[in-house]
Amino acid sequence: MSFENVTGASLPAGCAGAVAGSAASAAISSSPMQPARPRGVASTMGNSPSIPVQQADRKCNKASAATLYPVQVIDGIGASCHALQLTGMRAGGMEGIKLRPGAGVVLLIAAIALSSCGDDAAPDQPVPAFAAPSTAAAPAGDPLRQAFFGDLHVHSSWSLDAYQLGGDRDPPALAYRFGRGESVTKADGSVHQLRTPLDFMAVTDHDHTLGEVHLCEDAADPAYDTDTCRGIRDNRMTFTGQRQEYTARGRRPPEICGESGMSAENRCYERSRHLWHEVQENADAFYEPGRFTTFPAYEWTATPRVAGGAIHLHRNVIFNGRAVPEWGGSAVEMQNRPERLWEWLASACTGECQVVAIPHNTNLAGGLAFTESGWRPHTPDILRLRAWAEPLVEIHQIKGNSECFRGLGTTDEECGFETYRPACEPGQGGANCVHASDMVRNALKAGLRLEADYGVNPYKFGFIASPDDHQSLPGAADEDDFSERPVKFGVGGALGGLSGGQSWWDDRPGGGNISNPGGLVGVWAEANTRDSIFAALKRKETFGTSGPRIRVRFFAGWDYPADLHTRQDLVEAAYRTGVAMGADLPAAPSAGSEPRFLIWATRGPRSANLQKVQVVKGWADAEGQTHEQVFDVVCAGGLEPDPETRRCADNGATVDLSDCSYSVGLGAAELSTTWTDPDFDPAQRAFYYVRVLENPTCRWTSWRALARGIPIPDPAVIKERAWSSPIWYTPAGE
Repeated sequence: MSFENVTGASLPAGCAGAVAGSAASAAISSSPMQPARPRGVASTMGNSPSIPVQQADRKCNKASAATLYPVQVIDGIGASCHALQLTGMRAGGMEGIKLRPGAGVVLLIAAIALSSCGDDAAPDQPVPAFAAPSTAAAPAGDPLRQAFFGDLHVHSSWSLDAYQLGGDRDPPALAYRFGRGESVTKADGSVHQLRTPLDFMAVTDHDHTLGEVHLCEDAADPAYDTDTCRGIRDNRMTFTGQRQEYTARGRRPPEICGESGMSAENRCYERSRHLWHEVQENADAFYEPGRFTTFPAYEWTATPRVAGGAIHLHRNVIFNGRAVPEWGGSAVEMQNRPERLWEWLASACTGECQVVAIPHNTNLAGGLAFTESGWRPHTPDILRLRAWAEPLVEIHQIKGNSECFRGLGTTDEECGFETYRPACEPGQGGANCVHASDMVRNALKAGLRLEADYGVNPYKFGFIASPDDHQSLPGAADEDDFSERPVKFGVGGALGGLSGGQSWWDDRPGGGNISNPGGLVGVWAEANTRDSIFAALKRKETFGTSGPRIRVRFFAGWDYPADLHTRQDLVEAAYRTGVAMGADLPAAPSAGSEPRFLIWATRGPRSANLQKVQVVKGWADAEGQTHEQVFDVVCAGGLEPDPETRRCADNGATVDLSDCSYSVGLGAAELSTTWTDPDFDPAQRAFYYVRVLENPTCRWTSWRALARGIPIPDPAVIKERAWSSPIWYTPAGE
């Protein structure tokens, strides 16, 4: 197929738009913080302003919308908290003070949730006023844009692995209710509530077993009494291996589905086709513009078998909610070939329809996440098609981090964060180790080479993160909450994990970790609506976090003043004369010009102080070889990076493992700078992205061990973090 002939397919524009959130001064701050709210006290405060917007959704369920609970109350205390920070918290005497977050968890009964409302009148740790939600109504949206947080990867009982592995019996509707902030009672009787509601979300149930699960639950269906269906209902994993075998061969289990292929004779395909309409109706029913945005979506679950087992070539497919196409088949019918998904999306999603496919768990792709293969050779058409279909990548989730892996193309000391499998040894391949080519940073570098060779870079990815929860609980990415959650990948035993805290993939000392809580996706958008948030996803003005609601902004321009980060109009000025994360820096206006980068970050309202901000740079030299460099660009506490190592000195923040309290008098509530690359070469293709690191805090396994009275495994602490989407530079004339 020629990409140029695809109807309705157009590459996303990479130009400077007006994008931002609340503008104000972003000078470096290192103010101490107030003690955190005790864990277990649920928040009823929203994260976003209430923006009256005309509801014009094609399938708006007004009856459902009328029952929405007021879970996103406007936070009008931002300015007073900022004043408190300036007048009451800058005095000395806070150095070395420890904060004990508490002993409860967000596993609530309704009475606790209600009785805690009075404690929620103020945030546990003040954030800068300009980072707080605005109380002013903005029907047209905020032209400087706001940060909205969401989850674009969560499963309900409609996913077979959630149904079996987790015993989840809760439908998508419960996931949406939980995501918007309600206290929900699961089928097992447990009660859960988010501390802070999500702004947006999508339920992404697996495509390849959607019909099977429902047929096996239908007592009137002929498949109900088959051995396979009984195994599914009894939570026996007998179908998992069969599923992978069938998927690899592009077939369905005949005892359940009858015929294979995309026809009415394939009862699983036919049931999936009907369920796809229910997926859309669920998303539409819970969409409330200005308060809670939902998208119709599913996970395209390609799981081909290679040496050592099955690998992940999974994508979450998110539609904007307009003119969604009919069901086009799953990864089974597409024989696990991603280019068939891209081709179908380009041909089916036309007119008002818009879509993004988001690869995830590239760390589990067996070397095939970003490489050429026999069935997917690199051609300009295929590369353009991929660049159009997949503008984003999920960099972090419950089954590990995919940014980088120390020893696989990098010496970056922060690339050991939440690894899940061991690195492949020289000459080793297959499913049970991490390949260098599957790391996102290495893919960004490979994209620079491909652009030089083919004229297109298919790996100009924006970054997101999400939990990949399989319990119908979107956005639940807190370490202390996760320690009490019932199901995690590879988790069992007294700790809720294997001996030593390792993954079941790698139980050697220093091997992979058991799963983590996953992360959140952030976007900078004018309003909490489908059109605005989806536009942010398409233009890649996105960021991912490992769970906390860290906000990060990243801009580049040729004419930025050196003190831009100190100005009141920094956001407006940054967009007027430069570009935001996810975009391409235009050619230099004149010989000798050097770009400047505006960087701003603030910690989440319930997380530890920031320790430092880094810029990760990758570039290709004249011979086509790629390189990388990590710069510490702003340090908390007024420290400066060492000119030789380009690293900040350790700020001394610690964790008391007897109770998981952590330092609150060290670090910064916000960090900002205007940075110039000291090694900039106008002749070299390059990319830049920001990584924000918090002070150390307890990992979820430490919380679990303390609660169980057992030894704490390694790693006991982590540095939560956030990643901005990159900005790219291409030399003039290339």
